[in-house]
Amino acid sequence: MTETRILLIRHPETFANVEGRFVGRGDSPYTVEGRRQFARIPRKIARFAPDHVWGSPLPRALRLARRVSKVCAAPLRVDERLVELDFGDAEGMTYSEIAEAGMDFNYRDSDRPVAPNGETRASISLRAGAVCADLIASGGRHVVVTHGGVFRAALVALLGLAHDDIWAFHIHNAQLATVHVIEGHGMLVEYVTG
Repeated sequence: MTETRILLIRHPETFANVEGRFVGRGDSPYTVEGRRQFARIPRKIARFAPDHVWGSPLPRALRLARRVSKVCAAPLRVDERLVELDFGDAEGMTYSEIAEAGMDFNYRDSDRPVAPNGETRASISLRAGAVCADLIASGGRHVVVTHGGVFRAALVALLGLAHDDIWAFHIHNAQLATVHVIEGHGMLVEYVTG
């Protein structure tokens, strides 16, 4: 019987998160609460005993992935497919700033860029799904440190849900989701905030 255990983690809270800014490929420093999350998450994950830690190359996720890798003594694999959705011209803006600028912003339609010069939700779903397929094919225990959009898309892919079911989950900063995949069937085992 083939079994894979995957622990998804969203990066700690940043100032952009608190301010409601759409930060995809850019960066934002951790808040005080984000620094607390950064300090406590690795200890929680150590009990999971991962074989590998996977991380987005973006600093707000990579810092945590590096720390988890060190604490768990597990090799780190940085994967470009784990970067957050590209918000294009809306990068760094709040929803009200986007509306004030009269910018077309569409988070619901999976086949249109979320904003001008941005990425489609279908694209992020394909990237996250490909990472999940690689993890399942390799078996074992994996920690994946990423972003809200990739977390949603990965969870939907792992659980075999419909593409639009990404809206069924609220993804907090430092959210942890443990999924066991047995013979290709994914089960959500734990869903907690770190």
